[in-house]
Amino acid sequence: MKFRATAALGLLSAAFLALPARSEQVVGRQEGSSQATIDSTKSWDFVAKNNGEGYRVKVFVPRGGAPRAGFPVLYLLDGNILFGTFAGAVRNESQSGDIEPAVVVGIESGEGKVGADRTYDFTYADLSEQEKSIVVDLGSQPRFGGYDKFRQVIEEEIKPAVEKMVPVDRKRQALFGWSLGGQFVVHTMLKHPESFGTFVALSPALWRSNRSVFSEISGLKVRDAAGQLPFLFLGVGGNEERLSAGMSKWPVDQAKFAAEVKYARMVGNVRDFADDIRPLFNKTPERLRLHVFEGDTHNTVPWSAINPVLQFLLAQPAPAVNAN
Repeated sequence: MKFRATAALGLLSAAFLALPARSEQVVGRQEGSSQATIDSTKSWDFVAKNNGEGYRVKVFVPRGGAPRAGFPVLYLLDGNILFGTFAGAVRNESQSGDIEPAVVVGIESGEGKVGADRTYDFTYADLSEQEKSIVVDLGSQPRFGGYDKFRQVIEEEIKPAVEKMVPVDRKRQALFGWSLGGQFVVHTMLKHPESFGTFVALSPALWRSNRSVFSEISGLKVRDAAGQLPFLFLGVGGNEERLSAGMSKWPVDQAKFAAEVKYARMVGNVRDFADDIRPLFNKTPERLRLHVFEGDTHNTVPWSAINPVLQFLLAQPAPAVNAN
């Protein structure tokens, strides 16, 4: 998604320097050269009917024939940051036989009069007044509450387009979100658990809106009673409750920034959420995974999480061991 120029954890929720590169920004570009692309990928831009925002969708399609039921699909929010790495990992690990082949879909801001607004799209509610006083920089008139329309964009515009490109297994679709996107994933799982079979929430911003997402856990009880719980992977960096070396150099009031990070309580809130939701998974514990990535910060944890997430989603069964 397109980032606003702010370092606030509450809005940006990822390094504010991680802006999508444009071709005109490349220094020393050789005459006649073109942008590099990732093998076996396609992309398109469109203006969404549901919210009028411009999006770019990138799709990695494995080589070879699709399984009879279709390919599993991994949908990535913040595709401008995460798509290339995940697509490369899926390609390499599936070719080596360590995981099943899968389609990877990255969603990000695209061309159009109105580019996609990450903060607006990912949030279903405004910050509390207390939170607005804590967050270092709210930017220039930030918008909140575009969740419903953006979810409709995914369901009604992006998913059908992907299905026209490649056979997919609708029962094995996963949604991955990081930080603010992680909160989007958790909220979607609790309010619309039927929309994906697996939800991956990495460093989810569970603190937002007075931890309102915790009050939504009861929504999964109906699914639990019917034996239809989804799979859930929760991850967070072990060092997320203190400023990283990089964050300590950001051009913001460092004392206030430290207070914001303390309030966010990223690790503690993820542990609390896992504890609160775990009773629903008592009969199917394999469907719930909590992973604290020790030594990782908010902006390094996605790359440490790639292989554990792919194993959770797509692991091939271990070969039988001959006792003889």
